Amino acid sequence: MVIDFRTRPPYKSFVTKGNFFPRPMEDDFERPEDVPGIYRDSIGIESARHGDFQLYMDELSGSGIDMQVVQGRKVRPGMATVDNEDVCRLQMQYPKQFISFPAVDPADVEGAVAEIEYYVKTYGIKGIAMEPGWSMPPVYVDDRKLDPVYAACEEHGLICAFTLSVLAGEDLSYCNPIAVQHAALRFPRVSFTVSHGCWPFVEEFLGTALQCMNVYCYPDFFCNLPNMPFADQFVRAANSFMRYRMMFATSYPVRPLKQSLEQFRALPFEPEVLELLLHENAERLLGLKES
Repeated sequence: MVIDFRTRPPYKSFVTKGNFFPRPMEDDFERPEDVPGIYRDSIGIESARHGDFQLYMDELSGSGIDMQVVQGRKVRPGMATVDNEDVCRLQMQYPKQFISFPAVDPADVEGAVAEIEYYVKTYGIKGIAMEPGWSMPPVYVDDRKLDPVYAACEEHGLICAFTLSVLAGEDLSYCNPIAVQHAALRFPRVSFTVSHGCWPFVEEFLGTALQCMNVYCYPDFFCNLPNMPFADQFVRAANSFMRYRMMFATSYPVRPLKQSLEQFRALPFEPEVLELLLHENAERLLGLKES
């Protein structure tokens, strides 16, 4: 069993409402130095090149990944967005493959709380997704005005999934893990998960996670890519105090599904830790073992 805690498949508004697809491949660039760093040496990702969902499902079936968390996206105008109804209907259409986390807008707290209530009642969701650094205006995750959103997560037992890194905000201040620490300490009964692990503030993030037992992470390509700076810190933490609070994720379409899993398995995780990261931690956090 392998669970991918973050993917963005070429499905409906993932394709029609943003810049996820078609994803340029290395051979689309005239000069190798122009290839974005996180796209280098990626192979076998024709579904992203063409924005084709059937190709994606074919790639998924041969990837070794059994289930994926699909996160919606609500960000400022001009950036790729995703309709929450698409995310939730994807789970309804493929309940054995996908779990939906609809997105809420941190800049519209009243609307976010109302959406949480709606999606809990209508779809029985397990979590929500937020990218505070890309809202309009951008918001720090410890802003007190977000407390009603966190309180709603606490009330309904929802995971609050952040995307926090140098790639997820106007500047580095929006991925500073001190803000995660503040929010996690104020709401100790909410499980906060962090995609990208606040990269490049990896050591500071791991310090926050050491103190706050309700903070989880899936560093995705910031851990999976060979020779990625600071990836060794994630691995060391996973083999130590984060073994029950770290998960595998691809962050597709940044990297191909199969390649991401192979590169993750190649990292020096202890054998029993690898099983925790690949599925056991996600199963426990998502309540799948109970069901």
